[in-house]
Amino acid sequence: MTSDEYVEKLLKNTIEEEREKVIRLVCKLGPKLSGLMLTCGLLVLIVGIYFGIVPQDPSLSPRLNIIFIGALSFLGVLNILCGLLLLLGED
Repeated sequence: MTSDEYVEKLLKNTIEEEREKVIRLVCKLGPKLSGLMLTCGLLVLIVGIYFGIVPQDPSLSPRLNIIFIGALSFLGVLNILCGLLLLLGED
């Protein structure tokens, strides 16, 4: 076996090992992140419906808007992370 063949075989073996590690990571994190995303989405939906139905106190309104925007941002980041995990897990 020449040096080039050995390097090529080692490279293929390393790529397969890394691929298996990524797939295992996706299988572990996927359901947990999906559950977290579902829970956060439901909470944001409930808070949004509450804000739409109940008239808000004008002095608290800016603070509540900041909290609501923060929750939506967190949900967006989770959505992007879950999408990236799905892309990593594709065959």
